[in-house]
Amino acid sequence: RTIRCLRRKPVFAISTQLGVFGQGYSRMDTTGFVLSTAHELHARMGGASEEEKRKRPSTYKYIGLALAIVSGIFIGTSFVLKKVGLLKANVKYKEEAGEGYGYLKNAFWWSGMTLMIIGEVCNFAAYMFADAILVTPLGALSVVVCTVLSAIFLKERLSFVGKVGCFMCIIGSVVIALNAPEQEALANIQDMQHLTISPGFLTYTGLVIVGCVFIALWVGPRYGKKSMLVYLSICSLIGGLSVVATQGFGAAITAQARGPVPQFKNWFIYVLLAFVIATLITEIIYLNVSDVPHRVRWHN
Repeated sequence: RTIRCLRRKPVFAISTQLGVFGQGYSRMDTTGFVLSTAHELHARMGGASEEEKRKRPSTYKYIGLALAIVSGIFIGTSFVLKKVGLLKANVKYKEEAGEGYGYLKNAFWWSGMTLMIIGEVCNFAAYMFADAILVTPLGALSVVVCTVLSAIFLKERLSFVGKVGCFMCIIGSVVIALNAPEQEALANIQDMQHLTISPGFLTYTGLVIVGCVFIALWVGPRYGKKSMLVYLSICSLIGGLSVVATQGFGAAITAQARGPVPQFKNWFIYVLLAFVIATLITEIIYLNVSDVPHRVRWHN
């Protein structure tokens, strides 16, 4: 519109119009500078991009790494103490392997359970500071710790293949720890809810639950005492879901501490908490059931 008006006016009017336009342009330039500065300040105060929001401080990675290592040591030690308690309880109360609850009266079993709880708390805290891709592989350290302590206290022998497997666990954990991502996969409970209700994850969860029920009710009674992998498969399948839920719950706690979006007002976080508790209880039960028969047979 300004160009059309300039074409229709004489030279004097054109010069006057250009002067006014120049002043207007100068004001527009100043306004644009102010808006640009305000946008930058807004970004620094919390209006950053989604990628910047997800990027965590570098110290978080090392805190999560330390918690995961401590968790592995405690959990690996707890396995040995619980095995000792289970063996002693079955001998003392003359219970068949895998049946009865005499181990609840054994101090060794409770010592192992206490260490396991502490280890799981550390493991849960590790998910608050690091992604599952870093924390979960470090859980293999518990296998190494358990193997070493079993050789000392339970007089078990580790084959050459077993030693190679422990070495590979250590190497794999170190490699993953050095190459863990700096950005969060989950930023808050809203992200977790969105991913959980996706058709793919719901289908996978349904198949896992149906498979575990089938193993517990049909496969376990028939083959559970012949192979420890039967009940361990339940622990592994349920454990995969537990890891996902734990990371989501940990991300919600971290987001609540950061603010400003409230996390505990979302109903989904309580569903997630109940799911975490249920999966952990299931893992503990079937871990005890899978371990006792074979340990007692080996001991005898």
